[in-house]
Amino acid sequence: MPSSSSSPPSDELPPAPPPGPVPFPTLTIIYLPAEAASMAEDVSLKYPNSTLEDCIGFFHGRERQYKKVTIWSQGIDSLWMDAVIAKAKELAAVEFITVVSGGVMLVL
Repeated sequence: MPSSSSSPPSDELPPAPPPGPVPFPTLTIIYLPAEAASMAEDVSLKYPNSTLEDCIGFFHGRERQYKKVTIWSQGIDSLWMDAVIAKAKELAAVEFITVVSGGVMLVL
């Protein structure tokens, strides 16, 4: 006599959970002072889905040339980015680098 069990037979898999939200890429923009423009090459090697533009800004209290680096990514390696920002600050002799990520402007 067969047993009536509510568990699925051993050869059937339980139903898959519903799919989660679709991960959208985050837009990150780094404004590198012209003196630190060499760091833009490092960024483009790490994140090939990026663009570079020359621009003028007033982030450091006066008109200055910047390299605008725009990165589309599912996530940024924060330790690597911290090293890039530290090197850029050293090369440009500035106290901070301006970064925009997820619509929020940060001074790092």
